[in-house]
Amino acid sequence: MVSWLQLIVLSIIQGVAEWFPVSSSGHLAIFQKIFGFENLSFDVFLHLASIIAVIILFRKEIARIFYLKDRKNLRDLLLIILGIIPAGILGFLFKKQIAGFFSSLMYIGIFFILSGILVYSTRFSKEKKETLNWLDSLFIGIFQAIAIVPGISRSGATISSGMFRGLKKEAAVKFSFLLAIPIVLGAALLEIRDLSFLGIDYPMLIISFIITFVTSLMTIKYLLKIVKSDKFYLFGIYNFILGVLVLLWGFVR
Repeated sequence: MVSWLQLIVLSIIQGVAEWFPVSSSGHLAIFQKIFGFENLSFDVFLHLASIIAVIILFRKEIARIFYLKDRKNLRDLLLIILGIIPAGILGFLFKKQIAGFFSSLMYIGIFFILSGILVYSTRFSKEKKETLNWLDSLFIGIFQAIAIVPGISRSGATISSGMFRGLKKEAAVKFSFLLAIPIVLGAALLEIRDLSFLGIDYPMLIISFIITFVTSLMTIKYLLKIVKSDKFYLFGIYNFILGVLVLLWGFVR
């Protein structure tokens, strides 16, 4: 049974790590091992709180996209749909295998290191354009699919891949957040049936939801400032160091 302190810590971790490029699923897996509380459905529940924060912050952009009388809006919607297809296919075909990664410190450590290399490499990217094309969307979508595993940050993978394609940082961040909405909502719908078996009281679930939601709002706004200041790549160093530490923990555990 999870305690109030553990629940608050996990909620804050989700709100921060979901949007900073440091893998919320990887951090949750690590801390759940420390706490002795491992539940994938609870992770999805916290992800749902994070995604609602994005929907609120980007509500005008979302409303614009769904105004389909404008051909540009329809094109943007189709780009998002194309971008989520790789993750949808990978998640459907390899759901059991992916779930197995969450219990392995060795895999989590390796994925953190790979994520660190990926994010740090954005230091060498060049801004060339502000508008995505179909190849950009598919390329970013493939990286989002890879980030299903714990330790590889979804936001880190999608923002980094967008920057590799020459997108301006702000455009890469915005598309990354918009891609997250259908993916996280879809995962939540698949896991929602298991939420009643979490073994957590409803008041605790409500509090954790609120904490994650508020933390997510603050983190997203701060991330936008970090991206503009050209310090995004520094998260790669954190991921790499954490990955090494997790690997060492896995060896001695």
